[in-house]
Amino acid sequence: MLVLSLMLVATLLAACGGDGGNATSSNPTTITVWGMGTEGDNLKVLASDFMKKNPDIHVQVQAIPWSNAHQKFLTSIAGNQTPDVAQMGTTWMSEFARADAFDPTPGNIASSQFFKSAWDTTVVNGTSYGVPWYVETRVLFYRTDMAQKAGITAPPQTWDELLADAKAMQQKGGAKYGIALSSNDWEEFIPFVWQSGGQLVQGDKFTLNTPHVVDALDYYRSFYQAGVTPQTQPQGFDVAQSFVQGQSAMFISGPWEVGLVQQDGGTSIAGKWAVAPLPKKLTSTSFLGGANMVVFKNSQHREAAWKFVQYASQPDVQVKWYNTVKDLPAVQAAWNDKALAEDKNLAVFHKQLDDAKGPPVITTWEQVATVIDNDMEQVMFGKMTSQQAANDMQQKATAIGMGS
Repeated sequence: MLVLSLMLVATLLAACGGDGGNATSSNPTTITVWGMGTEGDNLKVLASDFMKKNPDIHVQVQAIPWSNAHQKFLTSIAGNQTPDVAQMGTTWMSEFARADAFDPTPGNIASSQFFKSAWDTTVVNGTSYGVPWYVETRVLFYRTDMAQKAGITAPPQTWDELLADAKAMQQKGGAKYGIALSSNDWEEFIPFVWQSGGQLVQGDKFTLNTPHVVDALDYYRSFYQAGVTPQTQPQGFDVAQSFVQGQSAMFISGPWEVGLVQQDGGTSIAGKWAVAPLPKKLTSTSFLGGANMVVFKNSQHREAAWKFVQYASQPDVQVKWYNTVKDLPAVQAAWNDKALAEDKNLAVFHKQLDDAKGPPVITTWEQVATVIDNDMEQVMFGKMTSQQAANDMQQKATAIGMGS
């Protein structure tokens, strides 16, 4: 009787087995992977390659629009209907980790293989959840032909040079505007805070009213005061087209703009533009974006799920993913690939990734970011001083809090 009972328990455990240990190519373990945007649309390529190498695991991909992804994750967590694996926005990591939704990253995944700043986006309260999947950062795009016409022989290295070059390319280089800046984009603004030596949070407190933040707002505002950037940008403004058409001589953006500039400009702009690391005050720190890949805690197939995540983190797979969707690899060894290493534009992004930061990993960051957007716009339009805006950011952010 005891033997029969043990056999029954073993059978039940096998049926519920979270890791699909008895899976075969004829009876594979099935895992579900959610992806958003372009990544979600192309994840089947990655899944197909994985399944060829792992016939005992079947991957079902579900593409989700970014616009309703957050709500879909909330609903799936509340109903215990999460996928096994998902692409995860870095600003959502804290919220869902604190909801106990994620499986901690296994100890056999080495953090050192990833860019440190990217790995840091997976860490909540000292524990890593998931791995960086791809990264992006922002650099300076500039028209070399307009710079040459204005007597400029190298990209700007400092804050003072950036403003001076913007003026020169407007006055002498033929551009309508020396640089195109957004009046309400925290991702574009906060690197100037870091470059000035500031932080956004320290410990459990916001630090949005420090002299560093005021300094960054003053500097950003100086481009508006000098008239070298558009005072407003119409809805649907295409900065790549503005750049190609010579209306804006410089702008700050990410790697996706490289293809857009090449596409919009074609041969007419070839050899007339370049990218460079962001100019420096104390540092030249840029914004770090991208997405992570996480495994959900209530997955019944965590071993298979982590196997998929680890596959996506292999250097050669990261290179193939770059060639598929142009996402920059989060794994440092992938940058040794010839196709990436010999691309002069990618070399600039690679260099910038060594000095890039993500936003604070706190539950309420998106709410705080909206406050920053609104207040920086008030400064650019002259409706608030930089100090008033910094004080308002600090007060409202403190009232919002950092979440539980």
